[in-house]
Amino acid sequence: MDLAFNDEQRVLHDAIVQIVTPHMDIPRSGPTVKPVEFMYADRLDHELAEGEFFSIALIDGCGLLEAAMLVYETARAPLVIEAAGSALIGALLTGEALPRPVAVARMEDLPRAVRFLDRARTLIVDMGDDVAIVSTDGLPIAPVHTMFAYPMGRVLEKVDLSGSRRLGPSAVPRLRHLCRLAIALETAGAMQSAIDFTTQYVKDRRVFGRPVGSFQAVQHRLAADLQKARGCYWLAMRAAWSDVPADAEIATLYAQRAIKAVNYDTHQFNGALGMTLEHALHFWTFRLRILQGELGGARAQATTLAETMWGDPSSVPVPVSR
Repeated sequence: MDLAFNDEQRVLHDAIVQIVTPHMDIPRSGPTVKPVEFMYADRLDHELAEGEFFSIALIDGCGLLEAAMLVYETARAPLVIEAAGSALIGALLTGEALPRPVAVARMEDLPRAVRFLDRARTLIVDMGDDVAIVSTDGLPIAPVHTMFAYPMGRVLEKVDLSGSRRLGPSAVPRLRHLCRLAIALETAGAMQSAIDFTTQYVKDRRVFGRPVGSFQAVQHRLAADLQKARGCYWLAMRAAWSDVPADAEIATLYAQRAIKAVNYDTHQFNGALGMTLEHALHFWTFRLRILQGELGGARAQATTLAETMWGDPSSVPVPVSR
């Protein structure tokens, strides 16, 4: 299997990394981070928008894989940014650049808390049997304060979608496919940065006269976590390359199952400080906690994958014992 980018993809990837890298530094107030649940990457958002990176999937010669590069690299930054809804889900679902930021939600999630809904200009709704594209102008939306390191909002009243733009029933599986891929990519990026941050911390932190990272037990567990993060990345990139639903379901299942171990280890190795908002680890790990349960979590992805591979089990006749 050829896992390398071609020349054009490599140039695009390098350009994205060059823009994102200056935003990997975390704003600090003295020796600690400002104690907030999240920081939005306004400057990064502006730079990517100026370069039209959010519509990269709509450019001739580009598509899902190129959008996936952007989603993964921006997910690695400690400052959060809305990229998946705009560059991957909205663009590839509709074939156009929607007013952004873009929030994506199932109908039943709207009264709860939806990522980026507090600032979204466009809302994509999975209605179960159809997909609606809704302008947020005039919608009664309130911000929701959570620990999950994402800006979130909810709709205060029941949404009337009767006059909204509809994409038809055939758009529903496509929307869910793109959402799964986005989850896998965002998870891979956040996991990688959480592990990188922790690796540097255990190199610097000393106990009993030696770095924490010199203990073999710590090395083994971080190595296992890195394997999970890289596996998540490659499964997600394969799914972006193939654009096959089963590949995205496998990537999302793997990602959501891997989150528990990565979060546990990175927080343990950062010690009690890692649980505070003054420490930067939460910018990635608290995001992972909500990604872990999106679209029903790993159990839902396993069920969907089984149905994709082998069909609806309810339609299979049960053998009668004789």
